Amino acid sequence: MAPSSLIARYADRLGLDSSEDGLRRRAHGTTDEIIDLIDELLAAHVRSICFENLDVIAARAAGESRSIPTDLDSLRAKLLDAGRGGYCHEHATLIRAVLRELGLSAHPVLARVHLGDGRTAPGGLTHQATIVDLGGRRFLIDPGFGGGTPQAALALDAESKPRKTEYGEHRLVPADTALEPPMRAEAEWALQSRSNADQSFRTVYAFADIPREQADLEVSNWFTATKPGTRFTGAPVVARTLGNGGKVSLEGRQLHRVRPGGEPERLERTVTDAADFAVVLREEFGLNLDRTFTDPIWGIVEQQ
Repeated sequence: MAPSSLIARYADRLGLDSSEDGLRRRAHGTTDEIIDLIDELLAAHVRSICFENLDVIAARAAGESRSIPTDLDSLRAKLLDAGRGGYCHEHATLIRAVLRELGLSAHPVLARVHLGDGRTAPGGLTHQATIVDLGGRRFLIDPGFGGGTPQAALALDAESKPRKTEYGEHRLVPADTALEPPMRAEAEWALQSRSNADQSFRTVYAFADIPREQADLEVSNWFTATKPGTRFTGAPVVARTLGNGGKVSLEGRQLHRVRPGGEPERLERTVTDAADFAVVLREEFGLNLDRTFTDPIWGIVEQQ
């Protein structure tokens, strides 16, 4: 019989050995023990549930303008039962529900992305993440920023040290030390990251630790899924973490893969047609989708 509770279904999707009772016990341990648990969940989450915006592009192909469902029943069906991935609003809502079910205090925040050149003003509050409060110590939890997502809990503490994973380092710094006043808006904290090949940290996104209302989340989700000309409404974007520093990503026609090793294997190639697109989704990202769904998405790619 398939697991029925949210925690059991999530643990099964992530391939965790721990039982639901074991996870609940760990979630009531010391702060360090809880952080170890969250780190374990984050690492398993990003390897098991890929980042993808395929439903956004499918809606565009159908001539529809709609947000992506983020109610818990829809997320259970899509991300846990159907083996799909999702974008930030889906990942954040799912892991927050799991953390709350484990008895932890968690609330949503919205962030402005600062990656990309030529920015002269803050962007919209389009990225969703989660803050967990552990006895007054607060931590950023975010499995939903695609291939560059921080795979460790990050303390909202100006004195905290960067946290290193097999993909690089991540840290939170006060926004006023990372952003010029015109770019800061209401932000209190900035997420900064650097890969193993980078010399310097770069600012990824900035946010205020303000618990957002459901209406705010819905507006952000709708804007992200429907505004023409943005990254997530323009072309399919899919990213998967492979483990040991490996990643694979697809944006439009371009497939990129890095597999770790003594001499890391790097692959870059162009997806050729609708059949190749369906194969790439299945073999590279574990998305076994019907061609009636993927072919219209490829049609959008061909228009670009």
